[in-house]
Amino acid sequence: LGLAFFGSATVYGFFFRPDYNDPIPDYLRRNIVFIWITAILCFAILFFFWKIVCEIAKDNSFSMENAKSFKCMGICGVLIIIEYLARILIWFIKGEIYLVPISYTLLKIFVFIIFVILCYAMSKLVQNAYEIKQENELTI
Repeated sequence: LGLAFFGSATVYGFFFRPDYNDPIPDYLRRNIVFIWITAILCFAILFFFWKIVCEIAKDNSFSMENAKSFKCMGICGVLIIIEYLARILIWFIKGEIYLVPISYTLLKIFVFIIFVILCYAMSKLVQNAYEIKQENELTI
């Protein structure tokens, strides 16, 4: 679904030659690189989440693989935050300072900051649980 959405947005912005005064295709054309970078990073997050779900399905919830996957999800979140900060910086350099896109981007940065904190917290929690599980297996 994500590929269909981002692919159709790209086609709409570039190939159907919409009215160039329309704000949506213009926004897509100016920000398509950022949109695709975000899409790729979100797909990476979904991939790591899928790995976590597969480990849980194997009844291996507290494993180092899950801790690493949560950490990788956090790294992807940090990269998205850096991308959004770069986007705002580029808007300021170009002089394209509009309240709605900047406030929307700042809101997304805030959401991803919370996401990164939760991912790192879950990574540490799963790692601690794995270590306790290993100690318990040794004592039995």
